[in-house]
Parts: sequence; structure tokens; C-alpha cells
Amino acid sequence: MASTYSTSLRIQLIGTGDQSGVWGTSTNTNLGTLIEQAITGVQTITLSGSTFTLTSFNGIVDQARNAVLSFTGSLSANCTVIAPAANKVYIVQNATSGGQTVTMSVGAGSTVVVPNGQTYIVYTDGSNFYSASNYTSSNVAITGGTIDGTVIGGTTPSNASFYDLTVYNSALLGVSPAARSVSFTNASPTVVTVAVGTRPTSNAQVTFTATTLPSGITAGTIYYVVPLSSTTFNLSTTSGGAANVNTTSTGSGISMVTNSNVTFNTSTANVPNNLIFTGTGAVGVPTGTTAQQPGSSVNGMIRYNSDNLGLEGYSNGVWTALGASNVTTLGFWQNKQLISVTQSIASGYSAMSSGPITLSPPIAAQTVTITIATPGVFTVPTTALPAGTSLVLTTTGALPTGLTAGVTYYVLNPSGLTFQLSTSRTGSAITTTGTQSGTHTATPTVFITVPSGSRWVIL
Repeated sequence: MASTYSTSLRIQLIGTGDQSGVWGTSTNTNLGTLIEQAITGVQTITLSGSTFTLTSFNGIVDQARNAVLSFTGSLSANCTVIAPAANKVYIVQNATSGGQTVTMSVGAGSTVVVPNGQTYIVYTDGSNFYSASNYTSSNVAITGGTIDGTVIGGTTPSNASFYDLTVYNSALLGVSPAARSVSFTNASPTVVTVAVGTRPTSNAQVTFTATTLPSGITAGTIYYVVPLSSTTFNLSTTSGGAANVNTTSTGSGISMVTNSNVTFNTSTANVPNNLIFTGTGAVGVPTGTTAQQPGSSVNGMIRYNSDNLGLEGYSNGVWTALGASNVTTLGFWQNKQLISVTQSIASGYSAMSSGPITLSPPIAAQTVTITIATPGVFTVPTTALPAGTSLVLTTTGALPTGLTAGVTYYVLNPSGLTFQLSTSRTGSAITTTGTQSGTHTATPTVFITVPSGSRWVIL
């Protein structure tokens, strides 16, 4: 009786009475070579075109029988790999260069696409290919485990960092954990101990409430965790700062809340759709003095000015108060008597103020050093000038070519005590050439531009 071959692995099936005296050789090939290839074989295959058919032979080694298929080579287009139409499980690695996919197929039916740089477990029933995993790159369900130290599905608060995080539907970021009982040990600095569980992570923001707070702790104030042990920590009043909070009494009935935060470690957070806040709380904005306004301001920025006690926005190259910031609960509108920023009334509009009004720059005149360059670089000795500041230059000698004494210029791209100048708030930086002499002075100015046809009425 002649030998035949198995359907899936093409193993030689010796017929009854066949291969007398040599059947051992065939059996050794079956067991020691072909079955090992099917169970542990790793085959590296170099791809170069858009299709590739795996070799498939009866009773001898081939590509299709291997357990692992590692595809390499440089691809300029996606490649389809054709496997025999027989039951088989494969581990498929797409290690090709060029960013292309490898598609497993039997020449018909459904296929499995293996993305570049990925390894998939797949199988075929002879008619179709299937993924052996219950997730794909666009549908991942994680139950348990951790991501960057954060327990998935856990109830103990912890922090995590993500390079890219996409949130859909009703997913929650930064959900505030429940209050936890803590105790204080008087010391310099004070020591906080959690009653149950582990302390918050390093530099986490915490706040405290209590029947009686320890002296040195203020209700609602944000403090930052400075770790000591798994259950104890000190406090700092600044993010990343040293422990500097001291207490002289222990208090009673103290609860701690670890504040919920989502930190964007980038200057820009991309919001592709409309961002809508709901609820009955409030959205906090940055707070600072006039001198702390961002050096490189961008139209659309909003902040609270602690000098002016109101919201302000950066628009058309200048910081201006935002409407309701001047409304009081007494039923009247109030405006400041001191205007310290150059402003323009929009064309087609009129404005009204209650006098007296004083125009006075917040920064005194300073000497300025000019570096001749493209564009020119200006350096003042003591007080930084915010973006959009208007000023005039004077000199005891001669200014570089490109600058004229008495002309109004605007500060661009400030960085510390250095900046560039433009002839308009949104214009290009001025290039300076030639030579210069004498001592130069930059004098900030304040003026109000009223376009033709507009009015500024001071009552």
C-alpha cells in the first residue's frame, strides 16, 4: 500500500507493509524534523513584492509548516502572503521596513492584516484566516494589571503618565478620590500619616479639612506631597519644592483629599472638537500680576490679573480687561482711572470711560543695548518688557540703521530681559544694520488709538 500525506502538516503516512527496512528513516523525518518544524520552527522570509506564496511540500521541510513566520525585507506596498488551504496556527511577525502591512490569506475568504512592527497569533481553517486575539489595535479591553504604575480598575488613587491618550464618550479623567483619614506629628517639617493604605504619590496635590486643623495648616490650601515612607510624608507649599510646612499642634478629625489633576506636559493641548464644560462648579484660569503676563502672548489667552482684580484677555496684540470683570454687586460699572497699556478702539466702535483718566506706562525708561542682527536683539538691564509693550527709542549718539528715534515700536518675542521690536503689534521683527554710537534709552509709552469716525467719551 503506497504512502499518503496528512492534510494539514503534510506528514508522510507509511502504508501497511511499505518501506521494509527503511521505514525508520521516514519516521525520524516525520517526528524529528517535520513535527518539530510545525511546533517550534521559526522561518525568516524576505518580502519584496505585493504578494508571496509560502512553499508547501509533502514529507520534506517547507516554509508553510513552520510555527513562526518572521517577515523581513523592504516593502513599498502592502504585501499579501498566501498560505496553504489547510488547518494551521501561525505566529506572524511583520518586521519589514517601509511601514507596510502583511496580510495573511489562503487566496480566498477572510484575511488578517498584521500592521508593520506588530506580531499576531493567527489561524486558518482552510477557507478563512482569523485573529486568535480578542482585541485589535482599535479595540483594546484591559481588565486588571497596571499602566505606568496605575492600577486598572483599582480604587486606590495613583498617578500615571501617557504619551498619547484618547478619551471617548463618557470616559472620566482625573476623578477625585474619596477623603482619607490622616494624622499629624508636630515637627519641622510636619509629618503626615495615612490611617489606611499608602500615601499619595510624590508631588501629588492634597488638601485638608478637620474638626480642628493643626496649626500651620489652612483649610482648602493646596499642599504638595514630599514622600518619607509608604504611609508617611512631609508637605511643601510649592510643586516639586522642599518640605517646608511646620505644625505646632496635632488637630483632630482630619481628612485629606488627593486632588484630581490631568497634567498636559506640552504647551498645546489639541482639542479637535468643541470642548464643553458641564456641572455647577467653576473653571479656574491662571492668576498673576501684570508683570507676570506671559512673555510670548498669543491672541485668545485668558487669565486673572491680581493687580487689576479682574479677568483679562489677550486680543489684537494687547492685554485688555474682559467685560464682567468690572461689574460689582452694587449695581454699577466701574473702570480704572489708570491706563497702563496702549490700546485701540476697534474701527466702527465708540468707547466711554468715567474720568479722570491717566495714561502712564507701568515700566520706567531704561537704557537698552542693541545687538545688530537679523532681526535686531534688544536688552534692558533690570525690568523685562511684556509682549506688545509700546516704546520709543532715544539716543545720545546714533541708532543702528533700521531704527528711528521717537518712532513708536512694539515688543516682540520677549525672553527674560531681551526682546525684538516691530513697527506694529503683529508685524515682523526689525532687522538692524550699520553702526551705532552713544547711549540708547527705551521709554515705554501708553496711548489710545481712536480710528476715524469713532469716539472716546470720558465723562
